[in-house]
Amino acid sequence: MWEAVENLWGAVRDRFRTQQKQLRAEARLLQAEALQLGVSFWEGIDGLPFQPLRTAFTPVRTQFYGHGAFMGAGPALLADRTWRRILGFLMPDVFEAVKACLAADPDPGRMIPMLENNPVLAAFGTLRATLTTRTDEAPNHLAGMEWDVFVDHRLLDDWSAARTDPDALAAVMKRALDTALVAHAGASDTVQESLGVCQYDDVRRTPKTAFGGVEMDAWVDLFGRALYLATVPDLDRAVAEMAAEARSPSEEACMVHTFATPWSMPRVVELHRRITGRPWLSIVVDIKSLRSTPAFLADLVRELNRRGVHVAAVGSFLHEELDGVGLTAQSVGGRELPGPREVLFFHYAGDLQAACDAGLVRAGQSVMFNGASLLDCVTRGEGEHVYSARLGVLEDLERYRQRHQLEVGFYVQEGDCEASAAAVLSDITDARPDTFALGFAWGGLRDEAGLPAAGEPRAGYGSQRLLEYVGKARQWEVGG
Repeated sequence: MWEAVENLWGAVRDRFRTQQKQLRAEARLLQAEALQLGVSFWEGIDGLPFQPLRTAFTPVRTQFYGHGAFMGAGPALLADRTWRRILGFLMPDVFEAVKACLAADPDPGRMIPMLENNPVLAAFGTLRATLTTRTDEAPNHLAGMEWDVFVDHRLLDDWSAARTDPDALAAVMKRALDTALVAHAGASDTVQESLGVCQYDDVRRTPKTAFGGVEMDAWVDLFGRALYLATVPDLDRAVAEMAAEARSPSEEACMVHTFATPWSMPRVVELHRRITGRPWLSIVVDIKSLRSTPAFLADLVRELNRRGVHVAAVGSFLHEELDGVGLTAQSVGGRELPGPREVLFFHYAGDLQAACDAGLVRAGQSVMFNGASLLDCVTRGEGEHVYSARLGVLEDLERYRQRHQLEVGFYVQEGDCEASAAAVLSDITDARPDTFALGFAWGGLRDEAGLPAAGEPRAGYGSQRLLEYVGKARQWEVGG
């Protein structure tokens, strides 16, 4: 009997050893496949025709949020071999469009807007921000990351009909978030939306690099996968494993190359917490659907909370879209948190001045405008642009801030903000923290810029400069 048992045990042991050898051999085959995949796949990515300018400046004292989901950090991402590979693998359509753009014109000013609201770039900016965080940060530093959000306008009618039925309301809000787009949209879409022509369907069809976007679930999925790939010990192996997952069969621009089974928001939120040390993923929502109401936006905040996302602020150029959203108490991961900050946007500092003079800005309001309107510029004979702060405007602005009890910050259009202009704006927030409690919502890395000088000054106005030419934006009147 014992002899039979020993023979059986020997057979089991030999079979186990054989299986172990086979498994080790399979692992080596997989590793070899991953290496081969890496060699062939990365060849088209590593040769990007781009020599980025990376100019350091005074670290932004209060970077309220990463404007455009850190869109201005695009040159720094493309200069990083690992992150270039992550972008090329996760979003090949985006990478190929960026590569073609740079091949035609190496000026990053054209490329930066192509990456607005890009989830991989957002992950890059988030991780780099974590590495530069100090123990004595300003209270409003990195309150969140900006999401420009479009919601299916048809669901707004469903939401209105479901408000008295909690179950029906929950179902509508789930659909609203599942199909919402994180996207900025182009100028023509913005104009048509403002005229009452809903652009949700059009934005879905718009390429990601032409101010289109990604469905919210897919956006969070790509953001989480990018964070994961950036922190694994073996990128080639991780990419080989992830490459086996099915991609979406949809041909819509907003869904091309996204994953068929996205990681859940709670999973990504937990990954974000482990990597960054922050207790939650915080966002700043700029709602682009003009049919949205404060009540709908409050329900959107609650649904994001349910999925583990904290809303640090909501922003709009129209106060009626925000009024009361800040009263929405938030519950995230078992923690009770205040409602989101209501931020009223303006084009220029002078537009804020005019609104205050007309009594259109409430006491205690949080406000932001394009910081380019705080700068003067002279051009030297050899074409160098020399920027300085408009000190008279800053003095006036401080008086307005005190009189109206404002919390003030500013942003720029990063694709039109050269390094020397960004440096002066950073120094302004560093020198005047009382005036600018919300600081500089710089959409790049907090201590560097990647846009060189060009023929014309690039102070950060972007397309908003056109609004000044047609009388829709105004400069500050000193002493006015």
